[in-house]
Amino acid sequence: MKAMIRHLITLVLLLFLLATGQQLLRADPLNIPDPYNLLNQQRLAGEFLGYRPKAETNGVVLTLQSISDMLGNTTGGASQGGTYSGLLNAGLAIDLQKAVGWEGASFKNSWIWLYGNDLSQKYIHNALTASSVGGYPAFRCSELWFQQNFLNNAVSLRGGLIGVDTEFMVCDTGNLFVNSAFSLLPIFVLNVPNGGPAFPMSTPGLRFAFEPYSWLTLRTAFTQANPFEQQNNLHNFNWNFGKSGGLLNINEAAVIWNKDPGSKGLPGTAKFGCWFQTGEGPRGEETFSYGSPTAVAYSSGFYGILDQQIYVPSIKATDAGSGKNSGSSGKDAQPPGNSASTKGLSSFVQMGFDPQQVCVSSFYADVGFVYTGLIPSREADKLGVSFGYADVSSYLKNKMTDGGIPGASFEAVAELTYSIRVAPAIALQPDLQYILHPGGSQQDGNALVVGLRAVVDF
Repeated sequence: MKAMIRHLITLVLLLFLLATGQQLLRADPLNIPDPYNLLNQQRLAGEFLGYRPKAETNGVVLTLQSISDMLGNTTGGASQGGTYSGLLNAGLAIDLQKAVGWEGASFKNSWIWLYGNDLSQKYIHNALTASSVGGYPAFRCSELWFQQNFLNNAVSLRGGLIGVDTEFMVCDTGNLFVNSAFSLLPIFVLNVPNGGPAFPMSTPGLRFAFEPYSWLTLRTAFTQANPFEQQNNLHNFNWNFGKSGGLLNINEAAVIWNKDPGSKGLPGTAKFGCWFQTGEGPRGEETFSYGSPTAVAYSSGFYGILDQQIYVPSIKATDAGSGKNSGSSGKDAQPPGNSASTKGLSSFVQMGFDPQQVCVSSFYADVGFVYTGLIPSREADKLGVSFGYADVSSYLKNKMTDGGIPGASFEAVAELTYSIRVAPAIALQPDLQYILHPGGSQQDGNALVVGLRAVVDF
């Protein structure tokens, strides 16, 4: 019987590969992820005496980026005060096909140095943290993995030290904002032990990706679920494959449209995902159930992301480069409807749901808008406004009420930010945040955060 099942599965896979073989050959490559570059800036060191382009021609990419947040809580929260937090990210990515002729293989190693103080932890005591780069000061290995692609890059297998948020739950438009809610999906971070393998933590695991069509990518990953507390895992090498480490499985389907230069519509991306996490519970049991987790520790949830450009301003025919012609007399030309055009208005919506009875947040949703090039002479500047809402679960509401904490309900944040490109490789970003119900209750007043972010690419 078991042999028949194995043969049947093999036959189905062969038929599937035969049916989709032509599509596999046309699939876009699953390339090495782009360097950690929030604003897609140029680099301060430029070509570095010509060595950088030579190295990249041979498949070697070196990156170095600094992000600094100077934030202050002016009112509300647990107390008032200011902090400085920073992130230095250094990475090495190697395309082994270009470097040594190993077809479909790649390698990446990146390290992050966190320093300073976290404003939310020190003064506000809220869950949707004011700085997306805030964390326990340490020098951590962020990524250390090997990747092998197959079938003309339509299938990809990656193994090593990974953070799931480098590929899963990614919202490109939301990455502009300073508050962590818009770059790290809170429904996942709040409900998985110690935030799971997401910035600044990473855990060992395997990731499988399949791209049957250029517009569709399917991903699944199995990793150590619990990275442990940041102060107890300073370098992300506290690997535990037993009950206390647990197991995380996360799955995602990503659909893109109008990304090709010839597309007439505006580009967009939709992602749908779910996760399942097991681990050691209060009684030391290791088990999983879809029922109420009264005796064991586990988590599951679902999320969706929509990232869509919704407006591109019309351009003058005289400014359209190769589109110039003697027959046009300054009339507006139709804007390009593809990802090559960054100027204009983009939007995003993110939602997540955790159905478990015992969880921190049962529902999360946010929405945001980013306009690039609002001022005619400042085409690289970005203006962003966003709002995020995290509902406190019924379980936690009861716990907080029993503990004498008043008004347990939700936490929300509204953010207004403006990124100013002061040089090709330097951006300054004034930021304003208003945090409602810090910590999910009315124990502390609403907080008003003002500050400045600086991003430098070397």
